[in-house]
Amino acid sequence: MVQVIDKLEDADGAEYIQFRVYRSSNNLILGSWQHAVDEPGRMGSIGQSAPGVLGVSVEIEFQCALSWAAQYGVPFLWVDDPDRLFPPAKRPTPP
Repeated sequence: MVQVIDKLEDADGAEYIQFRVYRSSNNLILGSWQHAVDEPGRMGSIGQSAPGVLGVSVEIEFQCALSWAAQYGVPFLWVDDPDRLFPPAKRPTPP
């Protein structure tokens, strides 16, 4: 089961996917995600939002990130949302 967290510290060093929330220039709330590792002998991007596709709605990207985490056994999905554009009450629940 994937746990959605709002503070990176809550992952306590475990593997996670970063889900970044941002506002577009035309005031839409968008999202992008990246699953990466940065450990000795294991560094690089494993998965990410569709490369070259910009401006995907926050809800669609959140579902994609959750699916990826569930499929690959990633225990945490960190919602990096400093402006609180996508609060917990608006997020779908993990399966």
